[in-house]
Amino acid sequence: MTDAANVNGVTNGAHPLSYDTSNILEALQVIHNPTTKNDVRREASDYLENLKTSPEAPQYGFSLSTDLSHPPMVRHFGLSLLSHIIRHEGHNLTEQQNDQLRDCILDIGRSILPSDLPFIRNKIAELWIELAKRSWALDWFDLDGRLVQLWSQELVHKDFVLTVLENLSEDIFVRDDNIAILRGRDLNSALVEIFTSKSNYAGGIKIGDTVHQVRCGDEGWLTRIRQFLDECAKTPSLDGALKDTALKGLATFRTVFIWVMTPSIVNSMSLAVTCNFLTKADPDLVMAAVDALLSLYGRTRLEQVEVQALVYPLIQPDSIATLRQLYTWSIVSFDDIDSSKYVISKKLSELMSFLTDHTCQYAPPDASTFDLSPFLHFLIAIAEHESLIVSIPVIHSWVKLLEVQAWRKAGVVSQCIGPLLQLASQRLIQYDQLPEGAEDTVVAFVNDEIELFPERQGFYLNYRRLCSAVIEWICYAQLEEAMQAVMTRVDELLDEVQASEQQLDLARYERVSMNVLRADAYFAMVDAAFKGLDRWQTRHREGRTPEQEQLVLKVREASKAWMLDMLKRRDFKDPQIRQRQIKTAVEVSNRALQKDTGFAFSVLEHILSSFIITQQQHSIYAEAVSELHSYATGELRRLAVQHADYFVTFYDQLESRFTDLINQLGADERLQIDLKSTLFSVIQRAGAVDYAQRQAKLEGFLQPIAAAWADDSLQATLQSVESFAHSQAFDRVGPYLASIQAANIEDWSQTSYDDRAVQIQQEMLTAFSKLPLRETRVLLSISTDRLEQGSALHKMICDLWSPIIPNMLSHVLRLTSYNHQLHDPASWPNVPPELQGVIRRVLRDRYWQSGISTGSMNDFHSKVKSTKSTLEGFASSVRGRIRNNLEQCYSILHTLGRLGPTFYSLQQLPEMIAEAAIKTTAPLSPHHFTVMIQMLPKLIDECPPETRQHFLTPILSALLEQMDTKLSNEWVKMDERKQTKQEGENLSEEMRDDSVLRQTTYKAVNLVAHWLNPKREQQLITKKSIVNGNYLTQEHQRTMREFLLSNVRILDRLLLFVTHALAYKDTRSCYTMLGAVQRMVPDFAFDQYISGQEATAVREFISTDMLKTAITCLNDGYFADQQQYYAQLIATIWLSYGLPVHVSATETVPAHERPPLTSTPRDVILSLPGMSDDKVDKTAAQLVQEGLGARSKKLRAIILALLEGVRGVRVSELGKIDMRQQQSKILEKYKQRELLGMQGVEDGLLQGGAGPGGPDDGVDFSGVADMFAS
Repeated sequence: MTDAANVNGVTNGAHPLSYDTSNILEALQVIHNPTTKNDVRREASDYLENLKTSPEAPQYGFSLSTDLSHPPMVRHFGLSLLSHIIRHEGHNLTEQQNDQLRDCILDIGRSILPSDLPFIRNKIAELWIELAKRSWALDWFDLDGRLVQLWSQELVHKDFVLTVLENLSEDIFVRDDNIAILRGRDLNSALVEIFTSKSNYAGGIKIGDTVHQVRCGDEGWLTRIRQFLDECAKTPSLDGALKDTALKGLATFRTVFIWVMTPSIVNSMSLAVTCNFLTKADPDLVMAAVDALLSLYGRTRLEQVEVQALVYPLIQPDSIATLRQLYTWSIVSFDDIDSSKYVISKKLSELMSFLTDHTCQYAPPDASTFDLSPFLHFLIAIAEHESLIVSIPVIHSWVKLLEVQAWRKAGVVSQCIGPLLQLASQRLIQYDQLPEGAEDTVVAFVNDEIELFPERQGFYLNYRRLCSAVIEWICYAQLEEAMQAVMTRVDELLDEVQASEQQLDLARYERVSMNVLRADAYFAMVDAAFKGLDRWQTRHREGRTPEQEQLVLKVREASKAWMLDMLKRRDFKDPQIRQRQIKTAVEVSNRALQKDTGFAFSVLEHILSSFIITQQQHSIYAEAVSELHSYATGELRRLAVQHADYFVTFYDQLESRFTDLINQLGADERLQIDLKSTLFSVIQRAGAVDYAQRQAKLEGFLQPIAAAWADDSLQATLQSVESFAHSQAFDRVGPYLASIQAANIEDWSQTSYDDRAVQIQQEMLTAFSKLPLRETRVLLSISTDRLEQGSALHKMICDLWSPIIPNMLSHVLRLTSYNHQLHDPASWPNVPPELQGVIRRVLRDRYWQSGISTGSMNDFHSKVKSTKSTLEGFASSVRGRIRNNLEQCYSILHTLGRLGPTFYSLQQLPEMIAEAAIKTTAPLSPHHFTVMIQMLPKLIDECPPETRQHFLTPILSALLEQMDTKLSNEWVKMDERKQTKQEGENLSEEMRDDSVLRQTTYKAVNLVAHWLNPKREQQLITKKSIVNGNYLTQEHQRTMREFLLSNVRILDRLLLFVTHALAYKDTRSCYTMLGAVQRMVPDFAFDQYISGQEATAVREFISTDMLKTAITCLNDGYFADQQQYYAQLIATIWLSYGLPVHVSATETVPAHERPPLTSTPRDVILSLPGMSDDKVDKTAAQLVQEGLGARSKKLRAIILALLEGVRGVRVSELGKIDMRQQQSKILEKYKQRELLGMQGVEDGLLQGGAGPGGPDDGVDFSGVADMFAS
């Protein structure tokens, strides 16, 4: 090979040259030579790629791979040629050629040598695996015999066999392997047969009238591998090649234990041999054994007989002694966190958690069976590990165990209560709030493993929640003793807190201190204990025995006395500790002691005495006091609602106390409104007061609000955006910033502002107080909270607000529109074009984002507070005023929905909301657009079905259009920004904006997916915040999904949005959208929602635009990990509209075959590169055979096989890298706040529920069912 033309196998660009070994070898040398020029390397690569599809490929594949004189890279290329033929050219070969190819590859496998490098042996094994997936148990039945024959030879052959078996198990049962999925049950059953013994599973594959046995011998591979591992375990020095092969044997058990029938595991004694490796000194062998056990016990559920056969042997005392010895050996300090020992600690914790969960599904074994005490004490020992990541699975298992009455009452469990209560109490600290620089090993372990702050915070929240649950269940189980123990211990601990407060220096006050965190943890103990008491009272509300009645009375009185003493004696100086004390007091009053009015009065007195008169010279302390006051008034209101009938008996005295408090504190308007709202709540919720009296009294509260909205000066203020901006001093911001040349100041946080800025801020504050927004929002919110639809109280509240709504609503909508417009610098008065950049800077929010922002969140808050007196602080106060205006307006709008028909039946209202609150959102940044989106669900969820057509049609149509436009434009801008990066550009800002855009996209997509969810109404029933929810339980009521899909005006916008959303480059959003669309597409195959030309137009749009989007995404490397779901969508569209479908009989129509509705899906697919009529029609026939009701994996596999040359390549396929999570699955779930009902704390968390793949994603157990049937 002497010229570049020859590299391509072409002379003068005309005649193809025949391939020869020398040219191939030279091309390989050119490719692997680092000094080769790129164009020459490319031509050499093209030459070799062309060889793969040439008729001579099998010849060269065999000769290059079997000639031992060639270097390993040449042999590997020869094997790659054979791999390509199997994967891509097999269908073009005759039956004889396929047989010859198979014989050739089997011969190569039989000829492996110990001298062959591992990657050569693995490549040969891959060829056997690919052959097996395509033809074994179809027209080739002696694979097992060949494997058994190899097994009886040298160690290298055993290694080869284990590689084949392990990967066959992974491909057939675990991975989404398209070929294995298409083969289906026969391939699954064949693998089950060869792994199990004849006595466990007879097996046999029926083809035609013939039953083919694929097992060689009677014992099966579980037994053979067990025998081999037995021999390995007895070897004095297990190392080198023998150790590697033993590890492969354990790895094969790991994958097989996921699916194989449990009697086979028992009979083959494979569990026993696996456990033997736990006693080895080699961490690799121990790890492999533990991984195998995790696969076995990670099953969702084991039957009782399986628990007795598989779980009990591991939790009896001798086994626990072995496991405990291994665990003790594995414990490391934080300095050795990178060692394999620490990984073993985590895995052992998961293993013990699985064993506990399976065991407590059934009654505890009898004490005569074996002693459970070592097992339970071992669980406590693991829970005590310094790393919460090691501890949390076992803590969770203790909660599950204590929830089961039979276990809770067991004497052996009672012995563990003391140390368990002590441990849970010690771990209630809010570790995520520890002050910067606080050295804590617990935090160090978690921070090292969980990098992202929201995930870390979610983990800590879950851990604390679990510890609280442990205390709660202990107090429930041992009511008197545990309650007394908690209260005694908390007394001791609060003494320490008060002693520390003696050194409290207001001038050096810290928002985050260890004393505050410790106090919080101690009060959390009290909360958990009283929850246990409340649970006991609830469970034993009826049918109490005299002994139980006496017990609960004694505990209530003792607990109440302790609480009263604590409130009286504990006068904390720190406002944050006072706040936490109030929280506990109100929680106890509203739950465990909810009918005790005397205790409620004591709590009321305590709250009123907790307000602090302070000077402003200590700013940080003053802020904490202000937060205390705000929190205390909120808790006052919560207490008042619960005990309104009692509080109303001394209403006048309460009002007088509030007035005195306001005068003492010199309270601002905010605090006055909050106290006023508490009085409002007392009157509203006091059912003992006459209806007319209550209504008259409440009307007195609302009259000032009505007068404020009707005031002429307010009317004048809201005439235009200019008059509004002038009234709120926004028109003074631009000239001020121009006068100090703010555009030329690089860092605003380093420049202090002057008295003119102070004056502007004061004018803004005064002007805002003249807008009755906050008082309206607060009283509207509390007056409509948790009303019962159709009740007398609901009618009263509607009657009270009805006269106010028209006037108020028009002003609120104007305010919303004006504040939206203020996000556009061009709308600001006195801001010429050259100053608009400065206003943009004013409008740019500051917020902390995990993994992007520098420093911690506490650092960020400190920095924000430290810049209050700078230009950045001034800008923050200006944009904060706009943000506050909008938040108040949004809250009023969505809260009005609780009034039901009184609100939703107003004429022209939907158009007004669409115009003012939705169509004006174009200037909003993605971050503020998210806030607007979050306002709407409550407004939509409260809407009764009978008013949807009138109310929701214009609103949803406008919203979908705005979301589509906003998100599409922002994603285009983000893509352009990434492609045109400038040198010196702030990367963290780009990352921040990208993160915000993803969150906004996810919010929008989630909103739409929620509307389209067939179970939406079912899920909303549990939401107590919905007032007008009677329709949710009414039968034959039209669902939101049905409304959307039958409303052509909305449907037009909806289809555009979801189609564009499928291509937004945010995997979370795409996954959610794919699930919603997947369910929606089949709905238009019949005249269920729309018909005629409208239905035809919808189907054509889906068959063209949506189908092309799905195909484009399938070809985009970004979506490689979602390509299976795009493939499923393609299959669903094609099956629903483009292929014949069998329609079952109904009462009026007999069963029939419905012809294709359109040829568009076929035409679109046929237009793709490399498609032919035969290829497309063959795939269509496969889809028709399967039907829409087929398993999703099967449909995906059919499409992915068709579009093999079109779809993007996964990273994992580029180098056959195992991309499965290396991190513990159990840790992954503890990082998600949804796990324990803690949703919505932070953005960026996945929501629960089935994804686009439906319920059958994961391990494929078809074929395994045959074993149980037998």
